[in-house]
This record gives sequence, C-alpha cells and structure tokens, in this order.
Amino acid sequence: MKWILAVLVAMFGGYYIVRESRMKRASVRKAVYKIIPTSLCALIGLIGAVQSGKTWPFFLFAGLGICISADWLLEFHFLRGMGAFALAHVFYCIGYLLAGPFSPASLLIFAALFGMLCLIYARIHHKLENARLILCYACILCVMASLACTRHPVLMVGALLFVLSDTMIGLGMALKISRRGYGAGIMITYYAAQLLIALSTFLST
Repeated sequence: MKWILAVLVAMFGGYYIVRESRMKRASVRKAVYKIIPTSLCALIGLIGAVQSGKTWPFFLFAGLGICISADWLLEFHFLRGMGAFALAHVFYCIGYLLAGPFSPASLLIFAALFGMLCLIYARIHHKLENARLILCYACILCVMASLACTRHPVLMVGALLFVLSDTMIGLGMALKISRRGYGAGIMITYYAAQLLIALSTFLST
C-alpha cells in the first residue's frame, strides 16, 4: 500500500508541477491540487505510525498533517503558511527526539546548516520582506534538519531536501527568479522531502 501511495504522490505531484503551478494567481483549484501529494504523504505517515506501534512516528504524521494546512495557507497568505510550516517542524523535532537519544553531532550539523543560511541571508536580507521572521523560520528548519541527520539516512535526506527547497524559495523571492524550471525544482525537492519523511515511519531510526 505505501508504494502505491508513493506512486500516487509522484503522479499528482508531477501533475501539479506541470499544469497547476503555472497559474500565477492563487486559486482554490491550485491549492487543492497542491495539497493532494502532501495529503497522500500524511496518509503514508499514518499507516506507518499505526503499524510501528511506537509514539514518535505519530509526531511525524502530525507534522505532515500540519503541512497540508501550511501548503494551503501559503497560497493565500505567505506568513501564515510559513508559521504553519514552522509548527510542523516542531512536531518533526519532537518525533526525532522521541525516536532515540540526542546526539551531540546534531549541534555541529545545526551550526553548519544555520551558518550557511546566515551567510546567504546576509547577502539577500535587504531584498526580502519580513526578513527577520524568515531568519527565525530558517533557525527552526535547521534544528529540524540537524536532529534528522543523526537518525535514519532516509530521514536525513528528506530533511536536507526540505532545507534545499525552502532555501530555493528564499532565493527566488529575493532575486525575483520566475523561471518555470526553478519553481519545478522547489516543488520536486519539497514533495520528495515529505515523501521520505512519511516513509521513515516504517523504518527503525
């Protein structure tokens, strides 16, 4: 079942990227198609959590569920969508911490990731609206990724793809990048990240 759902994520994600994402204006239709792949990822996460019988996968499922609302909100109100994604990352973090003992390596990974984003931020912050809020979000994102990187490799790759996708969004906003290929890259890495996080609920960290 999980692999059938994974294929559906790829199919609906591909349809959204090729057809619906071309629409410049926000619309209910566009938002609906955008959340379908994320909803399927949440369903995968729920099945994995139920089958695992453990607590931590349910927090990943909750994070995936919040991401559905975040995807919707982001279409109509960027800051609300960003806030919902930040909350989702908090649930991801709780799940990772419950999955096993904290590793000091996470501190080094966080320093590297956040340091890199701060260097990028220093160059583009004057071109961003709500730059400080975006930096706060980046901090939460890096905490999530640093915790994931000390767990299963599937989680590590998923979290790093999430960082890549969100970094591309920030750069695109600051540099006014509107090429279709760039937008497709953002969504491909995003859906891949969510799918890997969902599939990790079936694995042992």
